[in-house]
Amino acid sequence: MIRNATRDDIPALIELGTLMFMESRYASSPFVPEKCAQLARELIDAPAGCVLVAEEGGKVVGWLGGGIGEQWFSHALQAFEYGVFIAPAHRGSSAAYRLVKTFTDWARDNGASVINMGITTGVHEERTGDLYARLGFTRTGLLYSREA
Repeated sequence: MIRNATRDDIPALIELGTLMFMESRYASSPFVPEKCAQLARELIDAPAGCVLVAEEGGKVVGWLGGGIGEQWFSHALQAFEYGVFIAPAHRGSSAAYRLVKTFTDWARDNGASVINMGITTGVHEERTGDLYARLGFTRTGLLYSREA
């Protein structure tokens, strides 16, 4: 089941966020659970914010956080995701597909003219890209990163 997250879901979001962080390229940076909880609260409460959870057997096994904002060059709205994560034991299920599909529906219903999804963790880049392509996304750029 995919549903909107509530503040009661924040501990599960932090638990899964910690797992995401630990397997990502960001693992050498500090992880601040309270900062993540604050962002979750803001997105849950904001009309332009979206936090979705995937539940299986009454347990949160995945999440997607995102929002909508104006393009920097116009008033046209764009949707973007902060992250998508599925617990390792539940990968290969339809949870990620259903989360992204629900997010794209939410974005469209809230006036977004474009939806941007990124892959910055370095985890399962090809599989995630294939998922986005199945949902109608096209690759439109590259991300370059380096230590400061």
